[in-house]
Amino acid sequence: MARTRLARWTAIAAAMTLPLTGCAGLLTKNSTSPTVASLADSGGTATEEPTKNSAITVTWLAVAGDRGGTGTTVISRAEPATKGDFRVEFSENEVGGIGQQSQAGAWNAAIISTLLLGEPLEGAFRFETSGRIDGPSAGALTTAGLIALARGEEFTDKVTMTGTINATGTVGPVGGIPEKVQAAGEAGFTTVLIPLGQRMSTNHKGETVDVVKEGDRAGVTVKEVGDIYEAYHELTGQELTMPGVSRDPRLDAASYDKVKPQTDAMLARYQTAGNRFGRLPTEIQDLFTEAGLVAFTDGFAAKAQDLQRQGLQAGAFNMSTIAATWAEALTATGELLVPLFTQGLEGLDTMFNQATDTSAVEREFFSFLDRLSTYNPRTVADVEGLVNAYAGAFDAYSLLSFAQQEIEVIIDRYNRDDFASWDEFFTALVMPVVWSQLASSQIVISGSTFEVGRDNPGAAISTEVDLAQVGDFFRRGADANMTAFTENVVAPWAESQGTSTNQLLAALSNVDPIVAAAVSQQRVQSAIADYIGTGKPNAAYATLGYGLNNYVRNQLLLDKYYNNAVLDENLNVTGVMYDAVLNHALDLGKRQLADEIARLREGGTEPVISVGSYEVAGLQRNATVPEQFVAIGLYNGSFLVSRTMSYLAGKAGDR
Repeated sequence: MARTRLARWTAIAAAMTLPLTGCAGLLTKNSTSPTVASLADSGGTATEEPTKNSAITVTWLAVAGDRGGTGTTVISRAEPATKGDFRVEFSENEVGGIGQQSQAGAWNAAIISTLLLGEPLEGAFRFETSGRIDGPSAGALTTAGLIALARGEEFTDKVTMTGTINATGTVGPVGGIPEKVQAAGEAGFTTVLIPLGQRMSTNHKGETVDVVKEGDRAGVTVKEVGDIYEAYHELTGQELTMPGVSRDPRLDAASYDKVKPQTDAMLARYQTAGNRFGRLPTEIQDLFTEAGLVAFTDGFAAKAQDLQRQGLQAGAFNMSTIAATWAEALTATGELLVPLFTQGLEGLDTMFNQATDTSAVEREFFSFLDRLSTYNPRTVADVEGLVNAYAGAFDAYSLLSFAQQEIEVIIDRYNRDDFASWDEFFTALVMPVVWSQLASSQIVISGSTFEVGRDNPGAAISTEVDLAQVGDFFRRGADANMTAFTENVVAPWAESQGTSTNQLLAALSNVDPIVAAAVSQQRVQSAIADYIGTGKPNAAYATLGYGLNNYVRNQLLLDKYYNNAVLDENLNVTGVMYDAVLNHALDLGKRQLADEIARLREGGTEPVISVGSYEVAGLQRNATVPEQFVAIGLYNGSFLVSRTMSYLAGKAGDR
């Protein structure tokens, strides 16, 4: 029997198991706001706040054909007209002057700069452009400019930069660097910052060029930077505080004792499912074994046991939930397939009816939502459990929705005799059925995650925080990342293939369940929101769970398809383009998460789930390249959850 499609799905399945997670230019100060007097907290002495920029002009570099060029964008940030609003506006002097890619990049710059600074999740951002610009490569520079606006600092003359910006502040790759360096020299710049790993870049002729030497010929010093912290220092001469090197976070004794029974229970579920699997017909067991799914599942159980041996109980719980989920899903799928092996074609209708009957899973899902809606979180630690539970539930429903669409398409093709062979039909059918069964197990696991995350020591939720605003902020961030993926990756690819963006997005969904989850969650989110109801208990936390989960997932899509991964013809990650970039992202992610966990603990909060992600990422970062991308997702996702907990405690700005 053909196993190609099963093997492909196995190779990319790990990313579905994650818990919550052409331009550049010179900035010059354009104008300043009046000095503002304020009263110090300790008394009545008047002090002056630093003078802050009200606008910054970006002179960006772009590439058209074989030459670079320039244009300008004036960037400003003001208080929103309505408190709590987060608004991004664009003004252009040419029709279509600011393309969709640049707009998505500007949204991301506004969101990322706000998060990195711990600023209030509000603001009115305006980008006024002269000329035409489209591309994401001013993202890092724009982010640095917005940070300078907030800090009241200026940019050094004649220093420019090109590079995209990622969720945690790493600088991503861009094209056209040789032409941009040449244009920078012609425009009078003396220093150009480029993304780490791109010293050897391709020019418009397809030739590999050493851009440092190209810069020497143009009178420009070219420097590589890996993140916004390095870039900001080069652009301003000032230090943007980087996360310190904190001790590896470990659970306290009480949390350890709370988590261990849950881990043991998950491993027991894995073992029970394994015993059921062993009673399936040998042909079905061989199907999953040869496809690598059994080893895939057993690997998570082995990692859980290894983490337990090391005393890393939170990480062990994380791995044990994945092992149990997959073991139960594979066993349930095998049991559904039994009629085909015992009755032949006569058993097909029975299997189809069972595979398409989602009523039981839907009842589980909505019952779980009802359960979550009755919970009253009192601390930010409770929020961690609740938000992760909502995120897991949404993933389950999205898996179910996607799987059912796939199964219905397969049934329709079967009824039209559209399969060339029985093997082709059977191979196409198996994984969608697995995803459908996985949805049910995912709901159960989300409940266990909820129990682990809730009722731990934690700071009180600030009464000054608008929960709906925080949830909506991350929903917009998720949408911005999805737009960036669509415009920067899917649209150009579709154009090269002579198809539409929507058609290619649908095709990608059929071969990559991460894309399918991102697309389907956009569709199901409104239905779930309608069920929960605006203003009803925990509706804001549900939106926050959706927003955080998809913000991280959609960033992973950019990492995979745009930033650094090397893919084979089946979209499996086989390597990276820039090893230094991968290592830098892992190191920065580790430092950011450890630093944020330490801040939460200083305020009396024990973020158990985030500690688990940290422990698992420490294991995955030393494994295969696909697992290293998983580690980056774990670091980034849990950093954002932890940063959100700081916001809810009213402590995000204390940095």
